[in-house]
Amino acid sequence: MRQNITKLLFLCTVALSSVLVSAQNSNVESVIMSWERASEDDTPEARHQRIEDNVTDIEAAHAHPKTANNYRMWYYRGITFLALNNEGSEEQKAKYPNALDIATESFYNSIKTDTKEKLIILSKKGLVNCAIGHYNVGVKAFNSKDYELALKAYGEVLKVYPYDEDEFLTKQAQINKETITLYSAYAASGSGNTAKAKELLQQLIDNAYGDPRIYGEMAQLLLDEKDTTGALEYIAQGREMYERDQNLMRSELDIYMKLGRTDELIEKLDKAIEIEPESAVLHFARAISYYNVGNDKEAEKSYKKVIEIDPTYSDAYFNLGVIYLDRCKPISKKIDEVSYEESLPYENQIDTLYAKAAEQFAEVMAVSNYDDAQKLDLAQNLKKLYGRLKANDKTGEYKKKYEEMKALIATLEG
Repeated sequence: MRQNITKLLFLCTVALSSVLVSAQNSNVESVIMSWERASEDDTPEARHQRIEDNVTDIEAAHAHPKTANNYRMWYYRGITFLALNNEGSEEQKAKYPNALDIATESFYNSIKTDTKEKLIILSKKGLVNCAIGHYNVGVKAFNSKDYELALKAYGEVLKVYPYDEDEFLTKQAQINKETITLYSAYAASGSGNTAKAKELLQQLIDNAYGDPRIYGEMAQLLLDEKDTTGALEYIAQGREMYERDQNLMRSELDIYMKLGRTDELIEKLDKAIEIEPESAVLHFARAISYYNVGNDKEAEKSYKKVIEIDPTYSDAYFNLGVIYLDRCKPISKKIDEVSYEESLPYENQIDTLYAKAAEQFAEVMAVSNYDDAQKLDLAQNLKKLYGRLKANDKTGEYKKKYEEMKALIATLEG
């Protein structure tokens, strides 16, 4: 009798287990049928209800050990949560903020468990649709400077490319793998993950990606790490391929300027100016470089070229005025060493230089956007120059300018 009872209990257990498995299979079938009945003509309310019902059914199947790792369950779980992410109600999206991640994971698992490859093609297409979703998340996050989220989202896009056999992402959605890699590098850099940024940029460099920005970005990362030699090597590598790229050219010049390697900088500037002869910025940089090595004549020529190209370049006028004042210093020393009669020609030389300097500073006053404090400082210096020049001025020109500066100073001082 006991044996019969035991046998009966065993049979009941088996039967109950079969019922439960059947119920979970039924849940999957219900989801399958629901999506097959779905129509583009469904109202938003009907679509939301379908998503709600299917989430309930598919999660029940996902939770049961007998159907938890079934490829069909995974595929339709992916379909359901992708639909929730794309078309769910605000309440549904709030309940499942990671719906896109769930869908992505589900399609991957469907591919992994589908040993007979019955849904492989559809699962791969599902992944491609998820990649488009991740791309949109990445773009939005990048634009809002949430670089960690952007890096994560772009990383999900990159994982999908091997599954995109039809190259839909590249050909139809125009989501280029190399571009995603580049912006992943930017996002990594923005989030402080320098190692990842360098890794991604190196991938692009190794694959000869046709964008000079990758060399400038890599150089900047190395400069941040105080690796100036490495930065210059990448800039040189980029310049070899993109000789006329202005951003790389300016990055290289900036590094040489910061290093104080003036002779090399002048050589680089000469070559840069051959490529871009009408660049006031390049001529200005060359003028500063010549001035720093004590070649004021070449500096003067370069500043005049800057003004010829851009008559509003106030710093060029100012620095040119400084050159003329600098030339007065050795003359002043000579005056101290000779008699009064012998000093007169030297005094005239100084007056000439003062007049030239005053002319340049007056141009600065005319074209600059100086604030009142800067104007006051400049006006005080002009007043000193005009004060000396008016002493021997027979035309009265400098006396008039001297009085104008006095009035301007009084106004600026309030």
